[in-house]
Amino acid sequence: MTTTERQHYWLPVPDRTGFKWHRHAFRGKHWDGRPADTSVCGLPCAMAKPSELDWFQAPTCADCTELLITEYSATGSAEPSDTGSAEGEQ
Repeated sequence: MTTTERQHYWLPVPDRTGFKWHRHAFRGKHWDGRPADTSVCGLPCAMAKPSELDWFQAPTCADCTELLITEYSATGSAEPSDTGSAEGEQ
């Protein structure tokens, strides 16, 4: 039986231009400093420590949100196990 990683965290990441940021969900407990990863919605992302302004200005990815809602609904879980912190777990 295949299990889906239940923990995830959110992190604002830049697009390819570096000028626009979006907040994506990533599998795992927290960002461990890696330079890149693939978001829940399947987008390859460059990762860096975001500023407070990045957290404030970056819109949340609707695709990541919908996929996570679908996953949690399918498993019958009333609450997610971990959604990470607004600080990105340093």
